[in-house]
Amino acid sequence: MIVRSAAIFFVAASLARAADAPATLVSGDEAGPIHSAVIRKEAWTQDPVRRLRAEAELYLKEGPWSVTSDRPKGIDLDPHEYYSEAPYYWPDPANPGGPLLRRTGQVNPSRFTANRTALDAACDAVFTLGTAAYLLDDARYARRAARIVQAWFISPRTRMEPSMEHAGVIPGTKSGEVSGLGGGISEGRPLIRAIQGMEFLSESGEWDARDAAAARKWFEEYLRWLTPKGPAAGSRRRPDNSTWRAALTAAAASFAEDAAARQTAFDAYRARILPRPPRAGGPTPPVQEPALAAGLEARATLCRMAQVHGVDLWSLRTRSGVTIATPIDNLEASLADPKQWSKEQTAAFQGHGVYLLAFAGMGLNKPEYVALYRKWEHPESSWLALVDLLVGRWEAAGHQTRH
Repeated sequence: MIVRSAAIFFVAASLARAADAPATLVSGDEAGPIHSAVIRKEAWTQDPVRRLRAEAELYLKEGPWSVTSDRPKGIDLDPHEYYSEAPYYWPDPANPGGPLLRRTGQVNPSRFTANRTALDAACDAVFTLGTAAYLLDDARYARRAARIVQAWFISPRTRMEPSMEHAGVIPGTKSGEVSGLGGGISEGRPLIRAIQGMEFLSESGEWDARDAAAARKWFEEYLRWLTPKGPAAGSRRRPDNSTWRAALTAAAASFAEDAAARQTAFDAYRARILPRPPRAGGPTPPVQEPALAAGLEARATLCRMAQVHGVDLWSLRTRSGVTIATPIDNLEASLADPKQWSKEQTAAFQGHGVYLLAFAGMGLNKPEYVALYRKWEHPESSWLALVDLLVGRWEAAGHQTRH
């Protein structure tokens, strides 16, 4: 009887820790009920769980990845430093050895992308496997996630240095060879998914405490790089990077349990990142340029993180009355007439931005945004499977969508 009582106490204590655990994009109040619903096989969980499990099974056989595996040729750089090249720069046919030419909107397929590809894959794997380990109670996924985290963030032989100073480099220029043009901010976006995956991994009970501490230490160092006094400060001149800087700061601070840095990121949104008023002569849908779409995605991500931590950024408005709902309403109107979109814009939004409608719908209590999220076609990724579970839980709690 004593042993049984102790076991019951341990389980209860574990559940209490899970409910109170700090999170980035999913609160403890959401994670617990979703996990319970998955275990009970409630109808609204079935399709997202199928997609999550299928992707987790694939990642059991892939990776691990390392920034040291593929290195750029002719670049004198520590093998642990992340490196990527700006997408729109091409050799000048009239001057092959001279400065590269910028061709806006035309991506150079010959640029070095190996580190960026590996970062995306590693972060997606950590997110998928960590989420599946927690929601599906499968230790196999936890062990594989831990192995991938070990390779990318921890092992002295294969780890990435916690900075992205050399992202977005323009080859062949002295300044470009030293540091990038601010691309390191937006290229770090996959780290947010990795953080959420590691938070789920921690709650699975299958992650070695020393590795968990080492991963948090990595993000403490990355957070120092992200601060305006660090080398990343120069990219603040680009609005999309400023917004993603705040989102990445909030995510890294959440994982590193640095409440002051997290609050600083939320304050930055209040001070300078709110959407600007529409241009004179009528609204301009934010999806007409990829940078604007990414900026709105970053705002929604940051507002969601603030919501998880009990801070309301969704309802903030500028002096002219603009809120985050203003560009989203324009987006809603654009989606109603997809013929005006190019194939490239449609593909980009389907693949990366559609979840902002779900976050905004739940955050602003606007079921029409959630209904649009469900209506708009999007890929069967594990990330959107989790978003579907969040939406399903939100609807199950009494909210309705208009279909």
